[in-house]
Amino acid sequence: MRTLVSASPVSGVGVIGLMLALTALAFSAAAQTPSLTTLYSFAGGESGANPGAGVLLYSGGAIIGTTPYGGTTGCGGTGCGTVYELTPAAGGAWSQAVIYTFQGNGDGALPEAAPTLDKLGVLYGTTFAGGATGNGTVFQLTPPSSSGGTWTESVLYSFKGGSDGSGPLGGVFIAASGTLYGTTFGGGTGAGTVFQLTPPISGVGSWTESVVYSFKGGKDGSGPLSGLIGKNGLLIGTTCCGTKGTVFELRESAGTWTKSPVFIFVTRSAGEFPGGLVLGAKSVLYGATSAGGSSDAGIVFSLTPAATKGKLWTLTTIHSFTGGSDGGSPYGSLIVGPNGVLYGTVTTGGAYGAGGVVEFTPPATAGQPWTETVLYSFTGANDGSQPDAGLVLGANNTLFGTTAFGGTADNGTVFELIP
Repeated sequence: MRTLVSASPVSGVGVIGLMLALTALAFSAAAQTPSLTTLYSFAGGESGANPGAGVLLYSGGAIIGTTPYGGTTGCGGTGCGTVYELTPAAGGAWSQAVIYTFQGNGDGALPEAAPTLDKLGVLYGTTFAGGATGNGTVFQLTPPSSSGGTWTESVLYSFKGGSDGSGPLGGVFIAASGTLYGTTFGGGTGAGTVFQLTPPISGVGSWTESVVYSFKGGKDGSGPLSGLIGKNGLLIGTTCCGTKGTVFELRESAGTWTKSPVFIFVTRSAGEFPGGLVLGAKSVLYGATSAGGSSDAGIVFSLTPAATKGKLWTLTTIHSFTGGSDGGSPYGSLIVGPNGVLYGTVTTGGAYGAGGVVEFTPPATAGQPWTETVLYSFTGANDGSQPDAGLVLGANNTLFGTTAFGGTADNGTVFELIP
């Protein structure tokens, strides 16, 4: 929790004035204490289980996310996963509805990332498995034409497991053209791919998949775990492996994509297994590694563009986790809040060892240390345990996220945190 600084004693005031001052101080302290609300506890079965991905904010204040397990009894009895929606209701309660249940056959199985929303309210996402050959899919979910209707799922592409890629773990990035970009953990030349999925010109017909890049392993990178960020003609992402992980960029010119290394993690002490990235001011990238650092509990880092084109960017370690009260093993992406403050989650550590939500405040003077604050430590009980994914920022700086375990049935939760 935040550390509150006591006010200095005030002399020369009456009893009433002192009481008012103390009341104001108590109110101020209470206002600074982060408040967590569990919006939903997954029960398993048809409702879904163990959300390992974050959420997206939908119209009307709704929240949409995925669970890799639960739903029907397919996929060996664990269920093949769901897409769910949480809707705010009167009195502060939230209602949950499963808007799609994966069957584990041609429609896909095990969605590991939150869906991406387009400007028409259509959702796009990936499944790690299922599809025509069991190597995963890219899917589309179209909302019903009227409230309470059924969402429609369409498989846009089924990976074959060869040069086209296999096993997408991250979500998709939607370019202004409507083209989807994403990564696969395997396939290509054997170390994963970056792919693009182009919609049909007429709006009717099949989408076209092509491989933008196939990773070669080693310092080139292998096994991308996360999705991409960028814009038309520029994609930035990470690979978990090869060395200790890499950050890369892909630039398109006249239909040809060229890959350049942004940073290569070589030593464990500098960080290992980078996850997703977020872009901050002045083109600085921010991210986290789930391992490595001074205590092998992961780091939070920034990457500053090189002064000379073609050179590796400069990495600065913002925080090296100890795995203790400050947290450890951050798997999710960071988000940038007002004034450049970073918010994220840690899967382990915290006050109770069940992970937490953390904040990093930039220094007033460049070059000085950042300040880490543990906003909330999960207890592992009904409030949740092990937040694997990153957060999203709503109105009034409210944070929304998930835990993979904990809750009333130990199948995970969706939470809201007011910093």
